[in-house]
Amino acid sequence: MENIISCGADGAPVMMGKKKGCLKLMKHENPEIILVHCVIHRENLVAKKITPPLNEVLRSVIKCINAIKANANFKRLFKQFCENKNADYVRLLLHTDVRWLSKWNCLKRFMVVYDIFSVFLSDKLEMNYLLTLDGKPFLSYLRN
Repeated sequence: MENIISCGADGAPVMMGKKKGCLKLMKHENPEIILVHCVIHRENLVAKKITPPLNEVLRSVIKCINAIKANANFKRLFKQFCENKNADYVRLLLHTDVRWLSKWNCLKRFMVVYDIFSVFLSDKLEMNYLLTLDGKPFLSYLRN
């Protein structure tokens, strides 16, 4: 325990509890330890406040993905469409606000199938913003 200099946690009671939390027990064993709140959680809070154009692109992507995932017929058609185009992936990842890395994983998968996705939804209103000249660079920026 004396070799540990820092520890990060997500804020869950089992980790941060004042009496029996893991970090409290670690601090008791090593008073010099530095305790840090989860960096990914802070990154998620910042992501909620990103600039409006980037946020609009992100919301459009999530709206498109969730629209396909919510409709069994759409999901089946998209899978068949991807299989016909020999895509690397045939299904999209569902975004949930509860999971912090969900947005990044959704964007990463979306960028892999972007061209197929844009053909599949080219007649849908949700895709209009993503198909503009600004759409793909914004997506690439967000993904990185």
